[in-house]
Amino acid sequence: MLQTTGTPTRTIYVNGREYLFFSGYAYLGMHQVPAFTELVKEGIDRYGLSFPSSRISNTRLDLFAQMEQLLSVITGKEDTVCMASGFSAGTLAGSLLTEPVLAAPGTHPAVYKLTPSGLPYAIWTQAVQAQHAAVSIVADAIDIFTPALHSFDFLHHHPWLTVLVDDSHGIGITGEHGEGVSSRLPAKVPAVITYSLSKAFNLIGGAISCSKEQAAQLRQQPAYTASTSLSPAFMYAFIQGQDLYAAQRNQLHKNIALFIELIQSLPGIHYHQQLPMFVLPDTVHEQQLLDRGIVISSFAYPNATGKKIQRVVINALHTEADLHNLAGVLQKILA
Repeated sequence: MLQTTGTPTRTIYVNGREYLFFSGYAYLGMHQVPAFTELVKEGIDRYGLSFPSSRISNTRLDLFAQMEQLLSVITGKEDTVCMASGFSAGTLAGSLLTEPVLAAPGTHPAVYKLTPSGLPYAIWTQAVQAQHAAVSIVADAIDIFTPALHSFDFLHHHPWLTVLVDDSHGIGITGEHGEGVSSRLPAKVPAVITYSLSKAFNLIGGAISCSKEQAAQLRQQPAYTASTSLSPAFMYAFIQGQDLYAAQRNQLHKNIALFIELIQSLPGIHYHQQLPMFVLPDTVHEQQLLDRGIVISSFAYPNATGKKIQRVVINALHTEADLHNLAGVLQKILA
């Protein structure tokens, strides 16, 4: 385990030494965009760090409605319910599921508390389509450890009770305008989309985008009425900073494309052209890169005692020189 004394950017300091940082999930690097930081500060000056009142009290901050309306526009949904964390949003969204529920492999425990299917995703979708009765399904939009964008084309062919998709690692970076999985879901399927706001958006919070009827149902739940709300300062920065998000998303896509070009001839690296995660071969060990001044993602998931998965994670802060450096190191290791 590596201990650091500061938040990583494109680099990280460990024991006083600076390393290139290819891990984490700050995909857009918003925490290091000066103009975004200024918006957060402006939000603190205007609204403070927290709004000291319940979301259902008789005094309500209009910024919450603006935030939820913007997220509804981004996801193409009728309404959105914001929560203080992605996990709490996922848990609340899970209350919309009606039995029987079929959970895809790798489904996040925030949205499904039982053990999900152990089948490969493609086989799981075939099993789902073989169901004769209506069922609810829950799945992650992205497999960040393969990596892959999950297909939801099978939703065309069956009546569903509820469809719940966790898009925590996709919203903000996938889709033409960062709309995430909503661009890949069949239009006629009224799916519920839950997501963390901390990944691409760099906000402490989570949200559920769904129908107005479902949102009204969620707002009656104690998990909503009794919970802490999002920071208004961060909401203000999000609303005002959409151009900054777009610029960072564009830079991330450029970085992904460049890195793919640099490593496409190297054996055993798995990637998807729209995603910033690159899974390395089992023959690569994190220490080999650490010795060369590079920190990668290396941990077991979902079982913490299982085999570590070695990944490279690109973000929008990385420079061309960073990417060339990493590709050169991998070339030497895999040659």
